[in-house]
Amino acid sequence: MNKEESLRAQAAHNIPCFIHECPLHETCLHWLTGQYYGGDTHIVTCVNPNYPTVNSEQCTMYQKDEIVKYAVGMMHIFDAIPYPIARITKKRLINLFSRKRFYEYRNAVRPIPPYEQQQIARVFQEEGWQGEIVYDGWKEDYLW
Repeated sequence: MNKEESLRAQAAHNIPCFIHECPLHETCLHWLTGQYYGGDTHIVTCVNPNYPTVNSEQCTMYQKDEIVKYAVGMMHIFDAIPYPIARITKKRLINLFSRKRFYEYRNAVRPIPPYEQQQIARVFQEEGWQGEIVYDGWKEDYLW
């Protein structure tokens, strides 16, 4: 998926910003997705231009348009790990993310963002696993 397709797909799910004077607008995902709202949408919930920190270098809504690497799926994450470590680690991951989110990550329904990949690695290390954590695949996208 190229940049334009990704922004167009997320436009309906992201809070748009229409402040063209903002010094950060060229690299902000809120402003970039706002450009894909057409004339067919009558009412739009958007960034409040009157909020004190918006439209400045310290904008609290600023979301950088950087591409990150998401892990996709973890069906085989426990294959090389001894059972006692795998059992406890799985319980801890379910407690960390919730059962629903854990299985969404496991079954590749939801990609795993970098921050949560770090949390997964931390849990494995705390339980004594020093080996590689194997995900099913990888994809690059914006950090929504």
